[in-house]
Amino acid sequence: MEKVLTDFVKALRNSNVRVSPAETIDAVSVIDSVGYEDKELLKRTLSIVLSKTPDEKDKFNACFDDFFSDEIKQQASVDMDQLSDIKDIDSDLAKKLLEGSQGELMLSIADAAEEAEIREIRYFTQRSVFTRRILEKMGVGKLEDELMQLGSSREDELPSDLEQELRNQLTNLRERVSDYVQQQFLLHGDVSGEQLREQIFKSMNMAQIDRSYLNEVHSLVRKMAKKLANLHSRRKKNFKKGKLDIRKTIRDNWVNQGILFNLIWAYKKVDRPKIYVICDVSGSVGAYARFMLMFLFSLTEVVSKLRAFVFSSNLGEVTNDFKDAKLDEAIEKALQKHGGGSTDYGQALTDFVSLCVDEIDNKTTVVILGDARNNFGPEKAHLLKTIKERSKQVFWLNPEGKYRWDTGDSVMTKYSAYCTKVFQCGNIDQLERVVSTLLKTAI
Repeated sequence: MEKVLTDFVKALRNSNVRVSPAETIDAVSVIDSVGYEDKELLKRTLSIVLSKTPDEKDKFNACFDDFFSDEIKQQASVDMDQLSDIKDIDSDLAKKLLEGSQGELMLSIADAAEEAEIREIRYFTQRSVFTRRILEKMGVGKLEDELMQLGSSREDELPSDLEQELRNQLTNLRERVSDYVQQQFLLHGDVSGEQLREQIFKSMNMAQIDRSYLNEVHSLVRKMAKKLANLHSRRKKNFKKGKLDIRKTIRDNWVNQGILFNLIWAYKKVDRPKIYVICDVSGSVGAYARFMLMFLFSLTEVVSKLRAFVFSSNLGEVTNDFKDAKLDEAIEKALQKHGGGSTDYGQALTDFVSLCVDEIDNKTTVVILGDARNNFGPEKAHLLKTIKERSKQVFWLNPEGKYRWDTGDSVMTKYSAYCTKVFQCGNIDQLERVVSTLLKTAI
């Protein structure tokens, strides 16, 4: 537990919140008293101990939400009574995964990492070695043996509910441990080379990037956006130039005895594309929305008609905020103003349709970034069908791994039925590929 707290204190200091060693010891006493389970109680009590001024309290709140959004985010635990073959499972790791306590799971990863001496990581090539060591310390080997036994003993081709659930949870655990090792490598490894650091940032889950690296990652995103803008600007110019019209060129140069002094080009009118982007900025997806908006608004050279909408419950347009302010400030303002509420995709689609459905036509591309987790509310997928019928194409970017789609309160399949393409988009590398595809098809 102290490891989580010391990491949190380090994050606070990176956010310019002064925390003394004595205050850190007070925070340890607070955690011993209130624990990690009640997030709001933990936030209020730590705020009293670790932040002093109103400015520090604002920074503390933002830092706490970012730091613990992953560790303590709500996830429905599995109903053990519905899993008939639970008696076949004996490993502690399997029981911990099925209980769905994300806070305890992150603490287990931190403890296992300490046992694996993660602080000794130095080189880029050691990441997979330390990832496997941590998983072994957590007991993955025994769980994999039990899954193999479950698979060999079943009579049906399809896995049982228990086996499928455990396989999903194990995939999720491997990704979490891999992200954790990436973070530790940035702290303790030899990452002095610029190219190596960029490679690490590109492959990291966007939600796991520490705020202390945001400036560096923002520079990387701008550089990638500029590269894409240059590439598609050349393509657009070549397309506008048109193709050589051979017949008209020969006819026009007949008076020159067939010598082609004058070239005649066949021009084709290029429609100006419209891109409408809708971003879920609730706690679980806000980090991804930050990079998505930054990427798209760095491409105004090739995307002139771009409108942006954000939501957690009610949807609001933020396009003008990006015109009137710096990019970083506009993103922070959008996240603070519209994030933090309970996610409601049905209400967001209702607001979007009422705001601009009449402006959507066959030149419009609609891009939606979200995990499709609707808190078991009405999904109103028929509104997305209306948008799809009126637009040129609809792209959905889901930051979660595909193994998590349609689990819990996710309704990804209902929405994907009315999308032109659905992408998994959890890191900057995937985001670059999606934006490149968007530019190729929208322009």
